[in-house]
Amino acid sequence: MLDWWEKNFATCELGDRRLNERAMSIGYALSQGFGKALSEIFSGATVLKRAYEFLPTPRWNLPN
Repeated sequence: MLDWWEKNFATCELGDRRLNERAMSIGYALSQGFGKALSEIFSGATVLKRAYEFLPTPRWNLPN
């Protein structure tokens, strides 16, 4: 699954270093725990909450 992670997350550019790092860490965790529940993939409540909150971030300016 690391190939999937690298293809989809390793070169992301969301306009902020912290957002890029969070996207990469979430993508890496998802690739490592593929098929598991998010509560199993993310080690603690704070990390799990941040993963859930990350997706609806309105700051993304992705090209079409």
